[in-house]
Amino acid sequence: MIIDARGQECKTYYWSLMMNKAKEYDFEPLHLGSTGSLVLMVQKTFNSIGYELEPNGVFDDSMSEVVRDFQEQREILELDGVVGVETILELDRLFGLVQ
Repeated sequence: MIIDARGQECKTYYWSLMMNKAKEYDFEPLHLGSTGSLVLMVQKTFNSIGYELEPNGVFDDSMSEVVRDFQEQREILELDGVVGVETILELDRLFGLVQ
């Protein structure tokens, strides 16, 4: 289950809209210091796959460590701790929305 910024289950449609932006590279990478609803959505997405981030919409050191761990586990991503296009698309693949 994917949770949106309002704490509700995210419908595939909305997640897909975000993924379409990433695929078109019309996506501002999330990094240390980023804030907002997209950070919150990504935090909740990481939590849904077993990580334990505080869902507060702030990209802090803990989130950077989680992102690096995820990137290392997936073995195809640059280990930079930044939620860029590749990381977003890899999260998307986990939920079966990208082939």
